[in-house]
Amino acid sequence: MAALATSWLLSGAPGRAQVTSEPSAIVFPDPNKFARGLYTEGEIGAVAFFGHAGDVVSPGFSIGARLGYDLTGWAAVQLHVLGSTHQIAGPNPLNGQLLQTYQAALEGKLTYRFGQTSIFAEGGPGIERLSTNALYVLGVEPQYRVGLVFGGGAGFDYHSLSRHFSVGVRASFYTLRDVNSSRDLIATTYLRYTF
Repeated sequence: MAALATSWLLSGAPGRAQVTSEPSAIVFPDPNKFARGLYTEGEIGAVAFFGHAGDVVSPGFSIGARLGYDLTGWAAVQLHVLGSTHQIAGPNPLNGQLLQTYQAALEGKLTYRFGQTSIFAEGGPGIERLSTNALYVLGVEPQYRVGLVFGGGAGFDYHSLSRHFSVGVRASFYTLRDVNSSRDLIATTYLRYTF
């Protein structure tokens, strides 16, 4: 019996392992496994005015945030808030005075993904508030300091190896309906976290 078991064990063909390459230390994520749904973004950048406001308001530093929700892999809705600080410029009696702007908008967002990167377009209506009546004194805006804005922009996003984090850059262009013939250009970089 022992001789039969030994001959049976020794009669098998040698085993072979198929190794095609060394395992990679970097594992690229499957974009289908990126986190979806509720997300937040924090951003920093700059805001510059054009038109009548651009003649008397210098470009300034901005900080903002977004709270959004991915409806699908390519469409989302988001609430955007942004604040910026500027100086009054030009030959006028208010030269050097500081001015802050606060902007809030409800935006739609469309995204096209390719691997870890994506491009997107976004936009919608909102409101803007000025911290001072300096632009009224200079004849650039009506007496009230809150007005409607509408616009949008586009950007580029890079997703990290973590399923939750990505970084990107964006630029947006808004028309300020209640500041005479004026627009603002917003350029920011951001960090996004998807829950």
